Amino acid sequence: MVETGPVLVDYRERGSAIPHALVAAGLDVRLTDLPVGDYVLGPGLAVERKGPHDLGASIRDGRIFDQAVRLQSAFPQAVLMVEGEPRGIAEDAWRGAVCRLVEDGFTVLHSLDAEDSAAWIVRLAKRARRVAPTVRSEGPRRAPRHPSAQAEVMLSVVPGISPTMARSLLAAYGSVAAIAAAAPAGLLRHPGIGPVRAARLAEALSGGYVDAVDREPEPGRPARAERPPRRWIVAGPDRSAEPESFDRRAVALRAVRSAGDGAQLIDGLTGEIIGVSSHPDALGPW
Repeated sequence: MVETGPVLVDYRERGSAIPHALVAAGLDVRLTDLPVGDYVLGPGLAVERKGPHDLGASIRDGRIFDQAVRLQSAFPQAVLMVEGEPRGIAEDAWRGAVCRLVEDGFTVLHSLDAEDSAAWIVRLAKRARRVAPTVRSEGPRRAPRHPSAQAEVMLSVVPGISPTMARSLLAAYGSVAAIAAAAPAGLLRHPGIGPVRAARLAEALSGGYVDAVDREPEPGRPARAERPPRRWIVAGPDRSAEPESFDRRAVALRAVRSAGDGAQLIDGLTGEIIGVSSHPDALGPW
Protein backbone atom coordinates (compact mmCIF):
# COMPACT_ATOMS: atom_id res chain seq x y z
CA MET A 1 0.00 0.00 0.00
CA VAL A 2 1.12 3.58 -0.70
CA GLU A 3 0.94 6.19 2.02
CA THR A 4 -2.09 8.45 1.71
CA GLY A 5 -0.99 11.30 3.94
CA PRO A 6 -1.78 14.94 3.24
CA VAL A 7 -0.52 16.90 0.26
CA LEU A 8 1.91 19.45 1.65
CA VAL A 9 1.76 22.91 0.07
CA ASP A 10 4.25 25.69 0.71
CA TYR A 11 2.79 28.89 2.19
CA ARG A 12 4.00 30.88 -0.81
CA GLU A 13 1.54 28.94 -3.00
CA ARG A 14 -1.56 29.79 -0.95
CA GLY A 15 -2.51 32.64 -3.30
CA SER A 16 -2.64 30.41 -6.37
CA ALA A 17 -5.61 28.35 -7.54
CA ILE A 18 -3.75 25.07 -7.17
CA PRO A 19 -4.38 24.37 -3.44
CA HIS A 20 -8.11 24.97 -4.01
CA ALA A 21 -8.06 22.56 -6.96
CA LEU A 22 -6.41 19.90 -4.79
CA VAL A 23 -9.08 20.34 -2.11
CA ALA A 24 -11.84 20.20 -4.74
CA ALA A 25 -10.36 16.90 -5.93
CA GLY A 26 -10.92 15.44 -2.48
CA LEU A 27 -7.30 15.53 -1.30
CA ASP A 28 -6.19 16.44 2.21
CA VAL A 29 -4.15 19.65 1.82
CA ARG A 30 -1.90 21.13 4.50
CA LEU A 31 -0.19 24.52 4.19
CA THR A 32 3.29 24.48 5.66
CA ASP A 33 6.75 25.99 5.36
CA LEU A 34 8.49 23.59 3.01
CA PRO A 35 12.31 23.71 3.05
CA VAL A 36 12.39 22.58 -0.61
CA GLY A 37 9.76 22.44 -3.35
CA ASP A 38 6.29 23.92 -3.60
CA TYR A 39 4.21 20.73 -3.37
CA VAL A 40 4.94 17.39 -1.72
CA LEU A 41 2.46 14.97 -3.30
CA GLY A 42 3.62 11.74 -1.73
CA PRO A 43 6.44 10.17 0.24
CA GLY A 44 8.74 10.30 -2.77
CA LEU A 45 7.34 12.97 -5.10
CA ALA A 46 7.71 16.76 -4.96
CA VAL A 47 6.98 19.56 -7.46
CA GLU A 48 8.71 22.92 -7.93
CA ARG A 49 6.50 25.38 -9.86
CA LYS A 50 8.00 28.22 -11.89
CA GLY A 51 5.80 30.92 -13.41
CA PRO A 52 6.68 32.99 -16.50
CA HIS A 53 8.81 35.55 -14.59
CA ASP A 54 10.11 33.33 -11.79
CA LEU A 55 11.77 30.85 -14.15
CA GLY A 56 13.91 33.49 -15.83
CA ALA A 57 14.94 35.08 -12.55
CA SER A 58 15.89 31.75 -10.98
CA ILE A 59 17.98 30.80 -14.03
CA ARG A 60 19.85 34.11 -14.11
CA ASP A 61 20.90 33.92 -10.45
CA GLY A 62 21.52 30.15 -10.55
CA ARG A 63 18.94 29.53 -7.85
CA ILE A 64 17.07 26.93 -9.89
CA PHE A 65 20.07 24.58 -10.00
CA ASP A 66 20.56 24.80 -6.25
CA GLN A 67 16.86 24.09 -5.77
CA ALA A 68 17.11 21.09 -8.11
CA VAL A 69 20.02 19.58 -6.16
CA ARG A 70 18.26 20.02 -2.81
CA LEU A 71 14.96 18.67 -4.16
CA GLN A 72 16.59 15.60 -5.70
CA SER A 73 18.50 14.90 -2.48
CA ALA A 74 15.23 14.90 -0.53
CA PHE A 75 12.87 13.08 -2.94
CA PRO A 76 13.37 10.17 -5.36
CA GLN A 77 11.11 11.91 -7.89
CA ALA A 78 11.46 15.64 -8.50
CA VAL A 79 9.28 17.51 -11.01
CA LEU A 80 9.79 21.01 -12.39
CA MET A 81 6.53 22.61 -13.54
CA VAL A 82 7.22 25.35 -16.11
CA GLU A 83 4.06 27.45 -16.30
CA GLY A 84 3.20 29.60 -19.29
CA GLU A 85 5.73 31.26 -21.57
CA PRO A 86 8.95 32.33 -19.76
CA ARG A 87 9.46 36.12 -19.73
CA GLY A 88 12.52 38.29 -19.28
CA ILE A 89 15.01 35.69 -20.57
CA ALA A 90 16.16 34.61 -24.02
CA GLU A 91 14.56 31.46 -25.36
CA ASP A 92 17.93 29.76 -25.93
CA ALA A 93 18.92 30.50 -22.33
CA TRP A 94 15.85 29.02 -20.65
CA ARG A 95 15.64 26.04 -22.99
CA GLY A 96 19.33 25.31 -22.36
CA ALA A 97 18.81 25.50 -18.59
CA VAL A 98 15.81 23.16 -18.76
CA CYS A 99 17.80 20.69 -20.88
CA ARG A 100 20.53 20.72 -18.23
CA LEU A 101 17.94 19.87 -15.58
CA VAL A 102 16.62 17.01 -17.72
CA GLU A 103 20.17 15.69 -18.14
CA ASP A 104 20.53 15.76 -14.35
CA GLY A 105 17.45 13.56 -13.96
CA PHE A 106 14.83 16.22 -13.33
CA THR A 107 11.36 15.62 -14.78
CA VAL A 108 10.04 18.75 -16.55
CA LEU A 109 6.38 19.44 -17.34
CA HIS A 110 5.13 22.49 -19.26
CA SER A 111 1.68 23.83 -18.39
CA LEU A 112 -0.32 26.52 -20.17
CA ASP A 113 -1.30 28.49 -17.07
CA ALA A 114 -2.21 28.12 -13.38
CA GLU A 115 -5.38 26.22 -14.26
CA ASP A 116 -3.41 23.75 -16.34
CA SER A 117 -0.78 23.44 -13.58
CA ALA A 118 -3.54 22.59 -11.11
CA ALA A 119 -4.80 19.82 -13.42
CA TRP A 120 -1.29 18.35 -13.68
CA ILE A 121 -0.62 18.48 -9.95
CA VAL A 122 -4.01 16.96 -9.07
CA ARG A 123 -3.29 14.07 -11.46
CA LEU A 124 0.23 13.58 -10.07
CA ALA A 125 -1.08 13.61 -6.50
CA LYS A 126 -3.71 10.99 -7.31
CA ARG A 127 -1.20 8.74 -9.03
CA ALA A 128 1.15 9.05 -6.04
CA ARG A 129 -1.63 7.50 -3.96
CA ARG A 130 -2.35 4.51 -6.18
CA VAL A 131 -2.34 1.11 -4.51
CA ALA A 132 -0.07 -0.33 -7.21
CA PRO A 133 2.26 2.42 -8.44
CA THR A 134 3.89 1.83 -11.80
CA VAL A 135 7.04 3.81 -11.00
CA ARG A 136 10.08 1.89 -9.82
CA SER A 137 11.65 3.56 -6.78
CA GLU A 138 14.56 1.27 -5.97
CA GLY A 139 17.05 3.08 -8.19
CA PRO A 140 18.37 2.80 -11.75
CA ARG A 141 17.25 -0.12 -13.88
CA ARG A 142 19.71 -3.02 -13.60
CA ALA A 143 21.28 -4.76 -16.56
CA PRO A 144 19.76 -8.18 -17.29
CA ARG A 145 21.42 -10.99 -15.34
CA HIS A 146 20.78 -13.94 -17.65
CA PRO A 147 23.56 -14.36 -20.25
CA SER A 148 21.03 -14.84 -23.06
CA ALA A 149 19.33 -11.55 -22.18
CA GLN A 150 22.73 -9.85 -22.11
CA ALA A 151 23.47 -11.23 -25.58
CA GLU A 152 20.18 -9.82 -26.87
CA VAL A 153 21.10 -6.37 -25.50
CA MET A 154 24.58 -6.56 -27.04
CA LEU A 155 23.22 -7.22 -30.51
CA SER A 156 20.29 -4.78 -30.30
CA VAL A 157 22.60 -1.75 -29.90
CA VAL A 158 23.89 -2.32 -33.46
CA PRO A 159 22.05 0.10 -35.79
CA GLY A 160 19.28 -1.71 -37.66
CA ILE A 161 19.14 -4.66 -35.26
CA SER A 162 15.97 -4.60 -33.17
CA PRO A 163 15.52 -6.71 -30.02
CA THR A 164 13.27 -9.02 -32.05
CA MET A 165 15.93 -9.45 -34.74
CA ALA A 166 18.58 -10.02 -32.05
CA ARG A 167 16.52 -12.87 -30.58
CA SER A 168 15.95 -14.32 -34.05
CA LEU A 169 19.69 -14.32 -34.81
CA LEU A 170 20.59 -15.88 -31.48
CA ALA A 171 17.96 -18.58 -31.91
CA ALA A 172 19.32 -19.41 -35.37
CA TYR A 173 23.07 -19.30 -34.62
CA GLY A 174 23.15 -20.13 -30.93
CA SER A 175 25.56 -17.48 -29.66
CA VAL A 176 27.10 -14.08 -30.31
CA ALA A 177 30.38 -15.80 -31.19
CA ALA A 178 28.68 -17.91 -33.87
CA ILE A 179 27.00 -14.81 -35.33
CA ALA A 180 30.37 -13.03 -35.44
CA ALA A 181 31.94 -16.04 -37.18
CA ALA A 182 29.20 -16.11 -39.82
CA ALA A 183 29.26 -12.36 -40.52
CA PRO A 184 28.96 -10.85 -42.97
CA ALA A 185 28.40 -13.28 -45.86
CA GLY A 186 26.86 -16.09 -43.83
CA LEU A 187 24.26 -13.80 -42.29
CA LEU A 188 22.75 -12.91 -45.66
CA ARG A 189 20.77 -16.15 -45.60
CA HIS A 190 18.95 -15.03 -42.45
CA PRO A 191 15.51 -13.44 -43.06
CA GLY A 192 15.65 -9.67 -42.72
CA ILE A 193 19.46 -9.41 -42.90
CA GLY A 194 20.76 -7.66 -45.99
CA PRO A 195 24.26 -6.45 -46.91
CA VAL A 196 24.05 -3.29 -44.78
CA ARG A 197 22.93 -5.02 -41.58
CA ALA A 198 25.36 -7.88 -42.12
CA ALA A 199 28.24 -5.41 -42.55
CA ARG A 200 27.25 -3.51 -39.42
CA LEU A 201 27.15 -6.70 -37.37
CA ALA A 202 30.55 -7.81 -38.73
CA GLU A 203 32.08 -4.44 -37.94
CA ALA A 204 30.64 -4.31 -34.41
CA LEU A 205 31.48 -7.93 -33.48
CA SER A 206 34.82 -8.44 -35.24
CA GLY A 207 36.16 -5.00 -36.10
CA GLY A 208 39.29 -3.66 -34.43
CA TYR A 209 38.89 -1.37 -31.45
CA VAL A 210 39.40 2.38 -32.03
CA ASP A 211 40.04 4.64 -29.05
CA ALA A 212 37.44 7.33 -28.46
CA VAL A 213 39.84 10.20 -29.26
CA ASP A 214 40.64 8.67 -32.67
CA ARG A 215 37.08 7.99 -33.79
CA GLU A 216 35.35 10.02 -36.45
CA PRO A 217 32.73 12.35 -34.98
CA GLU A 218 29.16 11.12 -34.95
CA PRO A 219 27.09 12.65 -37.77
CA GLY A 220 24.91 15.45 -36.48
CA ARG A 221 21.24 15.86 -37.11
CA PRO A 222 20.31 17.75 -40.28
CA ALA A 223 19.48 21.37 -39.62
CA ARG A 224 15.79 22.15 -39.58
CA ALA A 225 14.53 24.53 -42.20
CA GLU A 226 14.00 28.06 -40.97
CA ARG A 227 10.41 29.00 -40.44
CA PRO A 228 8.90 32.20 -39.11
CA PRO A 229 7.88 31.94 -35.46
CA ARG A 230 4.13 31.79 -34.92
CA ARG A 231 2.93 34.47 -32.53
CA TRP A 232 -0.51 35.33 -31.19
CA ILE A 233 -1.14 38.86 -29.96
CA VAL A 234 -3.80 40.03 -27.50
CA ALA A 235 -4.63 43.71 -27.84
CA GLY A 236 -7.22 46.02 -26.28
CA PRO A 237 -10.17 47.34 -28.28
CA ASP A 238 -8.36 50.58 -29.15
CA ARG A 239 -4.89 49.03 -29.25
CA SER A 240 -3.60 51.94 -27.16
CA ALA A 241 -2.04 49.75 -24.49
CA GLU A 242 1.04 47.63 -25.10
CA PRO A 243 -0.21 44.34 -26.66
CA GLU A 244 0.82 41.01 -25.15
CA SER A 245 2.49 38.44 -27.35
CA PHE A 246 2.23 34.66 -26.92
CA ASP A 247 3.91 31.69 -28.60
CA ARG A 248 0.98 29.37 -28.01
CA ARG A 249 -2.47 29.99 -29.41
CA ALA A 250 -4.14 28.19 -26.49
CA VAL A 251 -2.50 30.57 -23.98
CA ALA A 252 -3.49 33.61 -26.05
CA LEU A 253 -7.09 32.40 -26.27
CA ARG A 254 -7.34 32.14 -22.50
CA ALA A 255 -5.80 35.58 -22.12
CA VAL A 256 -8.25 37.24 -24.53
CA ARG A 257 -11.19 35.58 -22.77
CA SER A 258 -10.20 37.16 -19.47
CA ALA A 259 -9.26 40.54 -20.92
CA GLY A 260 -12.83 41.89 -21.10
CA ASP A 261 -15.10 43.01 -23.93
CA GLY A 262 -13.41 44.26 -27.04
CA ALA A 263 -10.08 42.52 -26.57
CA GLN A 264 -8.75 41.18 -29.86
CA LEU A 265 -6.78 38.08 -30.78
CA ILE A 266 -4.44 38.82 -33.70
CA ASP A 267 -2.33 36.50 -35.85
CA GLY A 268 1.20 37.89 -35.42
CA LEU A 269 2.29 36.79 -38.90
CA THR A 270 -0.57 38.08 -41.00
CA GLY A 271 -2.04 40.78 -38.76
CA GLU A 272 -5.46 39.20 -39.19
CA ILE A 273 -7.90 39.66 -36.31
CA ILE A 274 -8.90 36.13 -35.33
CA GLY A 275 -11.65 37.15 -32.94
CA VAL A 276 -13.03 39.67 -30.44
CA SER A 277 -13.79 38.59 -26.88
CA SER A 278 -17.30 40.10 -26.81
CA HIS A 279 -18.47 38.05 -29.84
CA PRO A 280 -17.50 34.44 -29.16
CA ASP A 281 -20.33 32.99 -31.22
CA ALA A 282 -18.87 34.49 -34.37
CA LEU A 283 -15.45 32.88 -33.88
CA GLY A 284 -16.28 29.25 -34.35
CA PRO A 285 -14.62 26.63 -32.11
CA TRP A 286 -11.76 28.10 -30.09
